[in-house]
Amino acid sequence: SDKYRNSELHKMEDLLMNDNLETVQLLPLTSDIVFKQVFGQEESKPILRVFLNDVLGLDIQSSEQITLLNPIIDPKYLDDKMCILDVRVQLSDRSLIDIEIQVLNRHNMEKRALYYTCQLCTEQLHTGDDYSKTAPVYGLNLLCFDLYEDSRYYRSFVLKDEETNETYRQTFKISFFELRKAVSELSQTKEVETFELSGLTARDQWALFINSGQQEVYEKLIEENKTFEEAYERLKKASSDETLMAMYRNREKAIRDWNDSINSARKDGEQRVNALYEKLLQENRGSEIPKAIADPTFRAKLFNEYGI
Repeated sequence: SDKYRNSELHKMEDLLMNDNLETVQLLPLTSDIVFKQVFGQEESKPILRVFLNDVLGLDIQSSEQITLLNPIIDPKYLDDKMCILDVRVQLSDRSLIDIEIQVLNRHNMEKRALYYTCQLCTEQLHTGDDYSKTAPVYGLNLLCFDLYEDSRYYRSFVLKDEETNETYRQTFKISFFELRKAVSELSQTKEVETFELSGLTARDQWALFINSGQQEVYEKLIEENKTFEEAYERLKKASSDETLMAMYRNREKAIRDWNDSINSARKDGEQRVNALYEKLLQENRGSEIPKAIADPTFRAKLFNEYGI
């Protein structure tokens, strides 16, 4: 029945989303420090090559075509929650790729992605360099939160002519891969329900590998593709590294502290606003509440007036 089917779908989604069921005791690939260790080191370039081809649709023939620009993880930056632990790559044709995995939704993702992808352009040229030296740039953003409201979990943006839809000749691409949404959507497919993962696209398989954290998913993907086996072995090795574990914990603590500070500030702000509205109502000034809601300057003036 439909009721039973919906129940089973919810169970599968829970399984894939790490809820309620026992999962592999590995560090999460959704942590930027773990992702960088698994995908962003010299010995992991064969894995990275396949990943970039599958997700971005590139045609990198050899891992020798990949140069890692920032493979070192500096421990002194890990307690900085704003520090970016991205994987930055240059290809043999001088194309530049920046891969960033984001756990926190700071509500600025599109602007942030635009800034860092543009930065790939500006950092290519030095004083006196000719513009002909500019190379294609790609910004790949792996998100552990939902950025868009529809069910699409992967999308890419390029520059195009408004009238003819002609693509700009110089490649400038920003991609968003919403991992949480991907797992949620994929959990409702026949392939995932039956664990026949060979029927999924390579990109979908990577979404499951990075964000499922579930043993049976790992095992099935390893059966399908040797690259997943290599990535899984690197993940196991990273998870048993005490130094990396300590760095991971420090990084997670910094992120939790940031979350706590934001939540505390939000709570304090709500209390201030509620106190202001109560004052206005007590003094029969309730008609000013809509303006206080819409006008930050007026609201600040009222805060000052009442000493809140």
